Amino acid sequence: MAAGKYRDLVEFQRKGGDGGRDQYGNLSGDWEDLFEARGWLRQTPGKEQVAAGRLEATATATLRVRSSLSGPAWGVKGGDRVRVRGWPWDIKAAPIDPDGRGETVEFLLERGEAAE
Repeated sequence: MAAGKYRDLVEFQRKGGDGGRDQYGNLSGDWEDLFEARGWLRQTPGKEQVAAGRLEATATATLRVRSSLSGPAWGVKGGDRVRVRGWPWDIKAAPIDPDGRGETVEFLLERGEAAE
């Protein structure tokens, strides 16, 4: 495992608040920091699609962080997010152990926005 690849500072965040929802069904509250770690962000080419007459651009990535089997990264859920390289990324799936050795945790990420 090369140390140079894990150079991105990653902030793991979870939606805080009282667990209530807004009129659209989204969780209300602000994002609260869970923990920080060093990670390796690998972005894939973005894609654009037309949804409801509006152009949307999304990007996907995988993020690997070092962790032990009892580390805080295993408590991250699909509704949480990370901030890395100045962008918020939604975590789209539960963490996995890609090598089966318990040394790293990998997350599937997505960020997107409406394009004008």
